[in-house]
Amino acid sequence: QWMRGNQPSPRAEQFQRQWMRGNQPSPTPRPRRRLLSCGSASSGSPSGIDWNARRRKRIMEDLHEACQRRARLAKPPLTPEQNQRYDLKQLESGIERLELLLPGFSINIEQLSALQWADLVTDTNGVAAKLVALKGCYPNLDLVDLLQKYPKVLTLEPQELRENAYKVMELLQGAKNPEAIIQAVPELITPKILASVIITINKWYQLERDPIEVLENDPDIVRRAQEVDTPFEPVYVNDDGSWMLPQLAYRERRSEWQKYIDQTRFKQP
Repeated sequence: QWMRGNQPSPRAEQFQRQWMRGNQPSPTPRPRRRLLSCGSASSGSPSGIDWNARRRKRIMEDLHEACQRRARLAKPPLTPEQNQRYDLKQLESGIERLELLLPGFSINIEQLSALQWADLVTDTNGVAAKLVALKGCYPNLDLVDLLQKYPKVLTLEPQELRENAYKVMELLQGAKNPEAIIQAVPELITPKILASVIITINKWYQLERDPIEVLENDPDIVRRAQEVDTPFEPVYVNDDGSWMLPQLAYRERRSEWQKYIDQTRFKQP
């Protein structure tokens, strides 16, 4: 026991070894290797990484994977010519053509599915026809800005775009600058969404204000309502294609709980 008590503890031995290593002459330091020594000089990134090229490659891979998944599930199976349409080279070429049609535009996988983007970039002639239809209906719109925020418009056919534009302009006929409203809130280029917003504003103001005037003066009211999850009145489509809108006599039709919310939260009668 006496000998064990006078032996250095394991912790003391560890400290002694570390002290001895610390007092030994250190070897000549080796030069640090640059882990990112190569990269695109045009990327503008301090690390030399071309993030745009990486992003483009990732998008192409996502689109290609979605196309392969569809090909595996297709019944009947796709022909070799159909499969070749969606290979990586064709997708890359299609993305370049899309960017030429819309300078400054970039694909966002979160706004449309990878498969929808693949169909668009492999049919840029169809996209060009849609752009012509949109420009003919809305000559003053910044299409790049609108489509960047709401690319779902590109999934419609040119004839449908023209029909929608006619309905939108009919709904906004009292506006001084209808295209400015659409530019501020791109979703309003869809007639049913626009109609839903108009009748909802009518409900908010109890028919005491012109909803088109409200939109022109404050188009951001739509975004603010979405941020606080304020519901918009629905628009129903009948079998014959006609629309069925909720009655605008909201004050007479509302239930007791709606009346309570209007009076307590919105300070309305």
